[in-house]
Order: sequence, then structure tokens, then C-alpha cells
Amino acid sequence: MKFATVLILFATISSANANIAAAIGPAVDLLVEAIANGAKEHAGETYVRVMNSMGADVEITANCASGDDTIDETKLKDGESMAWSFNPNVLQTTEFWCDVTSSDGKKKHFTVYTSSSEGSPNWYLRGQGIYLGENDGSQLSKQEEWE
Repeated sequence: MKFATVLILFATISSANANIAAAIGPAVDLLVEAIANGAKEHAGETYVRVMNSMGADVEITANCASGDDTIDETKLKDGESMAWSFNPNVLQTTEFWCDVTSSDGKKKHFTVYTSSSEGSPNWYLRGQGIYLGENDGSQLSKQEEWE
């Protein structure tokens, strides 16, 4: 009798697994399709990131825009960053700029993206100036002086 119970239980589990696989299969297919569509939708997007590296107690107010888009005014504490993405226009004339002001009196208007920019620029606002660098903060190169 125990053998028959185990056999029936095994058959039930096997058929349940088949039902679970049949139910999960389309969900997995849908997930893979959504990821692929998301990748297509964001293909060609460029990202701009502006990070406050001014030091403790120095807040940055950033107003950024292009000829077509305005990014909401953002206040950044030390270590915080703002970022946005966009698709450069076909004519390769897209340009974004920022006006930044620090709580310790520094300010600057500068271009953060032009069609000649390579990749997605990462800007680091520091006490000594404004730097371009890698996403992880390495390879910083001074680009701008504060006014």
C-alpha cells in the first residue's frame, strides 16, 4: 500500500511540476521580451550626471536645460548627484548646459553635453573646479574654473 501511495504522490508532483513549468514558461518569455524591448527603447540614449563633491556642508543648486528640455532645479548635498537621459537629435546639434551655484558662493554656467561629447559625461563639482571623469569618480580631468 505504501508503494502505491508513493507512486501516486510522485505522479502528482510530476504533473504539478509540468503545470508549473507550463504556467511559468509564458511568464519567462514575457519577461525576456520586456527586457529586450526595454533595451531597444533605451538604445542610443545618452546620460548626463552631475555630482556634488564640494565637501561637507556645501550644497549645490543646479539648473540644467537644453534648447528643448528643462531639467527641474535640483539641490544636491555633498555626495549626491543628479542625472538624466535623452536621445541626441538626428542633426547632432543637441546641447545641454547647467547653471550651478554653491552655498559657499561659487557659481558657473557651463556646457555639460554637446554632440561632440564622447559617451555619457560624468561631471564632478569640487572646490577646486569642475571635472569630467569616469562613473566611479576616477580619471578626473579639470574642465572649468569657478567664477
